[in-house]
Amino acid sequence: MSRMYVLSNELTAFIAANTVVEIGALTDTVVLIHRIKIDQSTSETDDSTKIEWGRYTATGTGTNIIANVEPIDPGDSAFGGTAKDNHTADISTGEVILGREGISILAGFEKIFLPEARPVIPGGGFFGMHIRAAIDSVTVVYEVTFEEIG
Repeated sequence: MSRMYVLSNELTAFIAANTVVEIGALTDTVVLIHRIKIDQSTSETDDSTKIEWGRYTATGTGTNIIANVEPIDPGDSAFGGTAKDNHTADISTGEVILGREGISILAGFEKIFLPEARPVIPGGGFFGMHIRAAIDSVTVVYEVTFEEIG
């Protein structure tokens, strides 16, 4: 059985290159990433940066915040895995970069994955989305829509 979830947050005074969000799958489940979005809500000045997303074998290090995952269907149970955001250090253990884009901070970025191109996070694995270059201090807004199977 599968369930759909959305993870979103605003990260204030975001300035350093780091892991924006991390999602961890339980050992007996698989997570499919359907959509990622990153934007900002405080700057009227354009800046550019590079974002990357990928699969990892271990959680990130450094300070982070436990993130709130919401089921899309209110009748579904809570997400069984883990979700963290605003890491002070990038996750990198077992890193497999699945995509990267140069983005305009004013324009933001959204990617909806075709079914055959959805990143698959195996049981016990992790998904991460990163800003790889420092930007002017802004409030970063992100969303990840994903499916948990198992």
